[in-house]
Amino acid sequence: MPENRNIAILLVDDEVINLHNVGHFLEQQDFQVTTAENGKEANSLLHQSHFDLVITDLKMGDIDGVQVMNTAKELHPEIEVIIVTGYATVNSAVDVMAQGAFYYLPKPIKLKELHALVLRATEKTMLRREISRLKRRIKAQQGTTQFIGQNPAILALKDSIVRFAQLDCNILITGETGTGKELVARTIYELSPRGDKRFLPINCGAMTEELMVNELFGHEKDAYTDAGALRNGLLESANGGVVLFDEIGEMPLTMQVKLLRVLQERKIIRVGGTKEIPIDIRVLAATNRDLKEEVQKGSFRQDLYYRLNVVNLHIPPLRDRKDDIPLLVNYFLAKHPLSGRSISVSREALRRLQEYDYPGNARELENIIERSLALCDSSEIKPYHLPSELTHSPQFQPPNLEIINSSKSLGENEREYILSVLKSVDGNKTKAAKIIGIDRVSLWRKLKKYENNGIESG
Repeated sequence: MPENRNIAILLVDDEVINLHNVGHFLEQQDFQVTTAENGKEANSLLHQSHFDLVITDLKMGDIDGVQVMNTAKELHPEIEVIIVTGYATVNSAVDVMAQGAFYYLPKPIKLKELHALVLRATEKTMLRREISRLKRRIKAQQGTTQFIGQNPAILALKDSIVRFAQLDCNILITGETGTGKELVARTIYELSPRGDKRFLPINCGAMTEELMVNELFGHEKDAYTDAGALRNGLLESANGGVVLFDEIGEMPLTMQVKLLRVLQERKIIRVGGTKEIPIDIRVLAATNRDLKEEVQKGSFRQDLYYRLNVVNLHIPPLRDRKDDIPLLVNYFLAKHPLSGRSISVSREALRRLQEYDYPGNARELENIIERSLALCDSSEIKPYHLPSELTHSPQFQPPNLEIINSSKSLGENEREYILSVLKSVDGNKTKAAKIIGIDRVSLWRKLKKYENNGIESG
C-alpha cells in the first residue's frame, strides 16, 4: 500500500457542513482530498484529474451519487466508490452495491469506520491497477513472460533479469521447487537477442544417462542396433537458441564431464561419430539444490559449477515475500477466469492465504486458487473454500508413538506408523513424506509394497 499522502480522494456532498467535516478528517489522516458540492462538479473533476477513491453522497440534485459512480468507473474501471446517504434502507443499500459500489455508508458518518473503509477500498484499487499495469506490459512486450511481485527482492531480481538477459553469458538460477525457475529462464530467453530462436528446456532428472547422451548429442546411422538413420541431437537442433538444463543437480557425474566439454569447446560429437559439430547455444541451468554443498560432497563437479555460475539469480521462496501474495492471488484469478463470473477473495480468506508458508511456493498458491475457484459457489472465495491446511489453526501433531508394538517386526511397526501419519494428514502424501523424513518417491514405493501385500494404504 502507498502512504496516505499519495492517495487522492474525491469527496462529493451537497451538504457543505458534511463536506467540510469529512474532508478535514481525511486530510488529518494525510490523504489528498478534493471536494465537489454537486454531481456536475464531481464529473468535471473526474474528467480532469486522477483519483484513487470516490466518496459521494447518494441524493444530490440533477446528478446523484450513482451517476457519479458510473462516470468514475467508466473513466477508471479499477476505481472504488463509497456511497454515503442519510436515507439508508436495506433495498437502497442492496441496489447500489449491486451497481458496483464498494460500500454503502449511512449518515451520520462514523469517522473511524470511514477510515477503515478508505484503506480497504484503496488497497483494492491499487491491486487492480497493478494487475492492469502488468497486463499492459505483457501486451506491449508481445507476450514476454512477467515475473509477478513488488517485494524488494523480486524487484531486484527483475532488474537483474533485464540486465543479464542482454548478455550472452551462462546463468545459474537457484530456488526452491515451485518458485518459478523455468519462468525466469523463459523471461531471460524472451528478452535476449536469441528470443526469436528456439528455447529448449531439458529436465536432467527425467532421463537415464544413456538416454540423455543420445537425446542431447544425437547419433550416426548404425551407431547401435536400432539406429537405422542419422539423428540430430537436441543441442544441435537448438543451435542459435537458449538451452535450459533444469534440475542440473540431478545430472550424473559422467554426464557432467560431457556437458563441461560442450561448454568449453562449443562442439558436440554424435554417438557413433568422430566428427566435431560446432554449436552456438546459450546455456541456462536451474536447481533447487545447493550446488556448493554438492561440490563439497563430490556429487557435482567444481569446474562445471564455475562454468555454469557466471551469474547467479536466486528466487526467494514465497514465505519470504508474503507481501506479494495479494498480487499473485489477483493474477491467478485473472489467469483462470470463470465464464460469466467475477470472483474476488474475502479479507479473511486472503489473511489465511498470507499466513500459510507454501512449501510448494507460487505453484502451490496457483493450485490453491484454481481449486478454490472450482469450489466457489458465490462471487467471493471464503476460508471454507481453501484447503484444510490453510484453515486448521493447530499445527500437525505427529501420531502417538504408543502405536509401536514390541511384539511386531520392525517392518510391521514401520507400516503402521506410515499409515497412521498418512491418515492424520488426510492422505496428503507430500506432507506425510515430509513428516516421516523420506522423499515422496520412497513413500510411494512403500505404499505400493503394502498394496501388493494385500494391505490397504488409504
